[in-house]
Amino acid sequence: MQTILLCTDGEEHTRKAEDLALSLAGRFQARLVGLFVVDPFLQKFTHEIYAVGREACREHLDRALREEGDKALDALGEKCRAAGIKFEAKIRCGPPEEEILAEIREHRYDLLIMGARLLKTWRERWESVNLPQKIFSQAPIPVLFVR
Repeated sequence: MQTILLCTDGEEHTRKAEDLALSLAGRFQARLVGLFVVDPFLQKFTHEIYAVGREACREHLDRALREEGDKALDALGEKCRAAGIKFEAKIRCGPPEEEILAEIREHRYDLLIMGARLLKTWRERWESVNLPQKIFSQAPIPVLFVR
């Protein structure tokens, strides 16, 4: 195993995936690539509800989401540096499912690691976009989900 792709968003359920990715990268002396996807869904939402100040709102959202991505990837990069693991940070913009699969197809990765929320109730399952299932059904490489 030479290169591991880790999808991260800085949320709690993803931290366990980050810990596992760091452990595997250290054990195999693999390079770890952290991927943060800026989802344009909120931009579409603002287009629907804001008539005045729409562009300012979009710019604010773009900036805030990129800052969130930078913060999550910087924290992961610090953990990698402390563990002596080669690290590369990437940010992509678009629907997460499409961007993750495109990243896999465009570059050579041996493993994809993602955090996955435990959906306990029928409502959580119904409201979920179930990104892990979408990725798993289409990914051309092994995928590891961490809850």
